[in-house]
Amino acid sequence: MRSFSLAALLLILQNPPPRLGTPKAPERDGKPLDRSAYFAFVDREYVFTVEVVKAGVPLLNFVSMSDKERLLAAKQVRLTLGSRKVPVKFFTIDTGNPKEPVVTPSVRIRPRSSFGVRLQGEFGEGRELEGVTLGLGDDDFRLAPLASIDFENLALKVNRINLGSPDFGDDWRVLKLETLGERFPARRPLPQ
Repeated sequence: MRSFSLAALLLILQNPPPRLGTPKAPERDGKPLDRSAYFAFVDREYVFTVEVVKAGVPLLNFVSMSDKERLLAAKQVRLTLGSRKVPVKFFTIDTGNPKEPVVTPSVRIRPRSSFGVRLQGEFGEGRELEGVTLGLGDDDFRLAPLASIDFENLALKVNRINLGSPDFGDDWRVLKLETLGERFPARRPLPQ
């Protein structure tokens, strides 16, 4: 038993520890994903997910751990389909009655809240996307592609976030959440 422990320790010491803040690239069949039906962004302020539930029907879900209210315009959500970036035209909100959904050009992201909407636009019949970018306030968010199992695991963790928590750091530690995707300053047109 002692020789096994020593051999295991030597093996561990030979492999460098993983770099913090560099999540493993999502893969399918051992190759990096360039297309997926599942995308996500995760940081300590927001979680955004986009899932194509059937051909041409993407859903957007968000969780806000922020104390600020923000307005998310549908046209600020852009899906990459092949070589085209397609802006979303409207959000559709399920009211419980399939004949009476609410269609709106924007939604309010309230502090410490979560919500989901269906995206409407000219998406064709594709079941996978090449990319998803979302503009909110002064930031753009690039969602990362995920394999189905990774998306499901993330959804299970995100559903357990306590939005009434005084410190989301506890949720991050207990749920073992990691940052995912990219957040960067939005590029705005120069004033004329």
